[in-house]
Amino acid sequence: MKKRNRTIPSSSSTKVLITLVVIAITLLLLKNSIFDNKKNIMREGITTHSSTPLSQRSDQQTKTTSSELPQPALPQAPPTPPPVNGAESSPTKNSCEEVSSDILHFLTHLEHQQYIKSYALEEPIQERLSNIIAKILNTPPANEKETDDLSIIINNTSHFIRILGIKDLLLLKDIVTNEQPAMEQQFASLFAWSTLGEKCRANSALKLQLPLSKTYEYAAFFLNTLGGQSYLARRDSTLRTLLRYYSVLIIHQAIQQSINRYNINLPYHLEAVIRDITNSSSLANQALYLDTLQKIKQSP
Repeated sequence: MKKRNRTIPSSSSTKVLITLVVIAITLLLLKNSIFDNKKNIMREGITTHSSTPLSQRSDQQTKTTSSELPQPALPQAPPTPPPVNGAESSPTKNSCEEVSSDILHFLTHLEHQQYIKSYALEEPIQERLSNIIAKILNTPPANEKETDDLSIIINNTSHFIRILGIKDLLLLKDIVTNEQPAMEQQFASLFAWSTLGEKCRANSALKLQLPLSKTYEYAAFFLNTLGGQSYLARRDSTLRTLLRYYSVLIIHQAIQQSINRYNINLPYHLEAVIRDITNSSSLANQALYLDTLQKIKQSP
C-alpha cells in the first residue's frame, strides 16, 4: 500500500489560524463586557428613584415579616359580593359612599407613607395612580392572534414595563408589597366601584374611571394569553389568585352584557379559579370568593 503524505500546515497558515482564534476570543470578551455594563446601567437607573439601592431594598423586604408591614386603618368588613347577573349596582348611600370612602381612605394612607415620599412625586398619589390606571386602560395588550407572531408574545410579556416605565412600575410594586394586608379589601372596593352607577361616580370625590369595556381587555389578557399568564406566573400566589378571580368576575359581566368579543370560555376558567382558591391558605375571604363563584356557576 502506498502511504499518503500528510500535508503539514505551513507556518503562515498556522499564524493566520491562531490570529483568527485570538480575534474571536477578544470579540466574545468585549461582548460580555458590554452586556455587563448595560446590566449595571440598568441597575443604576432602577435605583434612581430612591436613595436606598434596589438590592438592599429587596433584602429589607425579604427580612420584613407580615406583622412589620404598615397596617392601614381600613374597614375590616369582608367585601360585598358583586351582583351575579352582572348588572350595575344601584347607587345607594351605603354602597356608593362607603366604597368611595374606603378607596379615598386608602389613598390618604398612602400619601403619608415614607416609601411613597421617597419617589418625590410631583402630584398627589391619588392623581398619580389615576393617571397610571388611565394609561393602562387606554393602552390594552394584544388579545387576538398572539401566537401568529413571536413579537406579539414578547410585547405582551413586557406589556406593563413598556407602557408605564420603570418608575411607575416600581411604585405599583412597592404599594402591593407594603400594603399586602389591605390588598383583598382594596381589590374588592375597586371592583365594587367599577360596578356602581354613573350617577354615583359623577357625584363622588373619587375621580377614577373603570369602564367594563376596558377592564375586559385585561381580564382577557390575564386569562387567555401567553403574555398575561406569563405575567401572573411571576407574581406571588395571593396576587395571582386575586387577579384571576376578578378577571373571571369581569368576563362574567361581559357575557351578561354581550360584549365578550374574544369568546372567552368562562366555565373552564371558572373551574380553574375555584381550584386555586380552594387550595389557597392565604386568602382571608376565601369562603366568600367560593360562594360568589358557585353562584356564577349556577347562573344561566
